[in-house]
Amino acid sequence: MKQLDVELETISFDPFIPSSVDAAIERVAAVINTLLVSFKANPILGPLADQLKSQYLDAIQHQVVADQGG
Repeated sequence: MKQLDVELETISFDPFIPSSVDAAIERVAAVINTLLVSFKANPILGPLADQLKSQYLDAIQHQVVADQGG
């Protein structure tokens, strides 16, 4: 989990450049899928991995909306 935090903290994007946002979304998904792949079969940790991905992706979208004044 610490490695996940380290990796996700390095992801940055410009909310005014759609390709930058798309790249950040793809990177978040890739990092979470790669680092948490071994948890997918676990009935408790598997859903947690999906929830983390959803939260990070939602945070990106919220930042885009907030920065664009919406």
